[in-house]
Amino acid sequence: MKWIKAHKFLTSIIFTTLALCLIIVASFLSQGSTSPLGMQVERATAFVQRPIAALSFEIQDGFVRLRHLRAENEELWEENERLRQEINSIRMSSQDLRDLRELANIFNYDLPEHSNNVVVANVISLDGSNWFNIFTIDKGTRDGVSGNSVVINGQGLVGTVIEAGTDWSRVISTIDSTSRISFIVARDPDLVGILQGDGMGRLSGFMLDSQAGIIEGDELLTSGMGMYPRGIDIGRVTSVDYNMATQLMTITIEPSVRFNHLRKVAVII
Repeated sequence: MKWIKAHKFLTSIIFTTLALCLIIVASFLSQGSTSPLGMQVERATAFVQRPIAALSFEIQDGFVRLRHLRAENEELWEENERLRQEINSIRMSSQDLRDLRELANIFNYDLPEHSNNVVVANVISLDGSNWFNIFTIDKGTRDGVSGNSVVINGQGLVGTVIEAGTDWSRVISTIDSTSRISFIVARDPDLVGILQGDGMGRLSGFMLDSQAGIIEGDELLTSGMGMYPRGIDIGRVTSVDYNMATQLMTITIEPSVRFNHLRKVAVII
């Protein structure tokens, strides 16, 4: 009895199986369902089979529903993936449109007399730093790009080409510590100075005239002296100090170009 109480489920299965066997044997002995005993056997058989059949149909329906749910889940996953790709495509298209609108501003600059064309290029690799000190673009000598070609975008001066291959070029940006830029102040072109990059996304420099009246907020442009065309935006003055040791008016600049978000540039050829 203890075993039966401890194994109720197994016991019920055994009793049910034995009952079915007895019913089958009785049905055989009664020689069909036409005799009174056979009819009772048929009734008993139907009584036992009814819940079993119902359970069987329920299990079968469950498997069918499960297959349908799996199929619907796969369809939803595919639809979600398609929508995600469409959203990414829209985002990329929007970013490309903004980039092109910015690049459209380059035609407002006074290009050198010998340069009447620009080539739009994509940034394809960096030098590994957090800033775009040195990077590679996907245009080269085949497109007219050469060493010392000036690189700009819709925000302002980016840098110069230091090496050009057939279909690629390496660009050094204005924020690199080796760069030198001659500038003028937009509100007063007589105020002239020299800038140098700090390699960390900013520029600093000094005025050629230690008494120059430059102030915070002044916009700086390329002077046209050297390799850079005149009038390209460089950045905005964020601080002005007088260095007693060098007796120079020193300045710090916030570049116009967002050097940590460069995607497209234009090369003056």
